[in-house]
Amino acid sequence: MTTEYERIDPDTWRPQARFRAAIGSWQQLRTFNDTGGIAVFLDVTRSPHPDIEIFGSQSRILSFWNTRSHSGFVTKPKFSAGLLTLRFVISGQISYLRRDGETIASPAIAALTGFDDLQEVRASNAVSALSATFPAQSLVLASSALTGDGVRSLPALEPIADMERPGMAALFCTVRSVQKRLQLMGQEVDLMLPLLQEVMSYQLLSAWPKCVAVAQALPAESASRQLGMAIDYIEANLPTVLTLANVAAAAGMSVRSLQNKFKKELGQTPVHYITERRLTRAHQDLISPTTAGRSIEAIARAWGFLHTGDFGQRYRRVFGCTPSQTRSNASRNRQQEGN
Repeated sequence: MTTEYERIDPDTWRPQARFRAAIGSWQQLRTFNDTGGIAVFLDVTRSPHPDIEIFGSQSRILSFWNTRSHSGFVTKPKFSAGLLTLRFVISGQISYLRRDGETIASPAIAALTGFDDLQEVRASNAVSALSATFPAQSLVLASSALTGDGVRSLPALEPIADMERPGMAALFCTVRSVQKRLQLMGQEVDLMLPLLQEVMSYQLLSAWPKCVAVAQALPAESASRQLGMAIDYIEANLPTVLTLANVAAAAGMSVRSLQNKFKKELGQTPVHYITERRLTRAHQDLISPTTAGRSIEAIARAWGFLHTGDFGQRYRRVFGCTPSQTRSNASRNRQQEGN
């Protein structure tokens, strides 16, 4: 099936593992609007010349970018993209003109805006912001999985959120951390990325204020049996992309129930459990003679860890030594056994 993004001209929108634009002239602004491949047009209205810097990453799953501007800027959507943009303002302020009114974001107020009802965004001079864009459908699926009520619609979310609300500071830290991670990933595919995107969706839906009360998760039943089914599914699918929604569906429960059961029965989240099980599989490969010819980096990648530094830190926390020490000890033990 051809997706909406695949039908769009790549000059209008295209995936970009890393992009950076420093716009300091009208010619650069026109060129960026024509060929930059992002989902909005940029303009400047209150300054004699543009002064805008944008950098980040863009994909069909998630997009992140930092925006800094001394001149201020105006943006308008290029197309109806079915997207939601979450924005944290670091300095200055940003106003959103929507069909049903105007809202203003500042360092104390975060904003969440859908492309379909957005007419214009205006940023003040000396503005800096961190943004993340989600496909609206992914949040719909996350909401349904989180509550377990089967309703395939996005809950009514407020357009702004006070940064002093519980969970908002954590959401900001998550967006900032994931954005930095994606900048390091480049074109490579990480087994953790879909799971990370899903967890971020749940975090956003849990932290963001809602216009109406959301449905409660279904009551828990057969906790031990369902937890066992979830663990069996995880073990069978560790080498592939895992999402909490798929794990919960395999166990016949909502994502929220899945999270609660793991926390109650195992004392850890499903994501931590999956990460530790992948580390254990990597450990088994490091000591196995059948994989002695594979590099540590290749083994790490096979289990979803793109960066050897990150893998090494996680591995040491669990096993008390580095991956290279594990491999050296295993090799030495095999040699002693052969003598």
